[in-house]
Amino acid sequence: MKSPSGKRFALHVATLSGWHRFEQQDGEWRQTGRALTYWSLTCVTVDPEQPRIVYAGTEHSGLFISHDGGAHWARANPNVPRLMVFSLLAQPGRVLVGTVPAAMYRSEPGGGWREIEGVRLASQNATFPPSPELQSRTRFITADPNDPARLYVGIEVGGMLLSADGGKSWTAADSTLTDLDVHEILACEKSPGTVLAACGDKVFRSFDAGGRWEEITPSSHPYGMALAEDRNGVVYLASARGRPNTWLGEERAGAAIFRSRDFGARWEPAVQNLKGGVMSMCRKPDGPGVLAGTSEGEILGVDESGARVLASGLPCITSLAPAV
Repeated sequence: MKSPSGKRFALHVATLSGWHRFEQQDGEWRQTGRALTYWSLTCVTVDPEQPRIVYAGTEHSGLFISHDGGAHWARANPNVPRLMVFSLLAQPGRVLVGTVPAAMYRSEPGGGWREIEGVRLASQNATFPPSPELQSRTRFITADPNDPARLYVGIEVGGMLLSADGGKSWTAADSTLTDLDVHEILACEKSPGTVLAACGDKVFRSFDAGGRWEEITPSSHPYGMALAEDRNGVVYLASARGRPNTWLGEERAGAAIFRSRDFGARWEPAVQNLKGGVMSMCRKPDGPGVLAGTSEGEILGVDESGARVLASGLPCITSLAPAV
């Protein structure tokens, strides 16, 4: 189904058992594709200029690429030098890949990969406590929507890195960040210079693009997992009551999604008591609000009117990426 503007919206979903594609049909999101079912996917991203180009990162097998919206997939050739891929960011003409141990690679115009060495060098003393033998991981990569050359990288567990020149040079952006277990970073489009960070025990906000941080953690749900800003500048935060190793009882994650109209100064609950932890959120492509994917395999639509389950029964969702 096309929107009134003539656009057709799709949603690419990475799970621990492959890739799924959803499209809007008659006002509902319906599954229209599935592939890579043998592989545990950790992340997915869509080329901003050519939305039929989709990248999917895997836990142990590097990067897969589709040039037709997911109808066909192939391993990157050559593949990323480190095959444990954990984060992706597609930009015009290139894709950035974050790996385990923490490093970052950039695709080259003629094929192949170039390491952005500053990420590895700046995070070489970081550790990942649940699995020290894996070292740290490049958990999240994002760009400032008002300045695409300004890149933020979250290292789990090793803090935050900032590049103001597209990745040529890097500095630490966590001198006042008191939780270095960085899960996600949101550079706000509607409030230039405002950046939020969801971390393992706290949530933070900066008004000077990562120079100084203040804590804005919801008291009931400290484990920050995902962040997104909708088209109207409303910020959504997904948090759980505790770390995943506590999601063992009937309530499991007991997660919540909070909404803020003032970039985190005040939070109000949008969804509460979710059994699944919210692993990823993205802006709704067709209106205000966000889409959220959970560890219980649900896709939720969340906006001012409340929350609705758009799909269920999927494997654990790790990443969402909308496309037009």
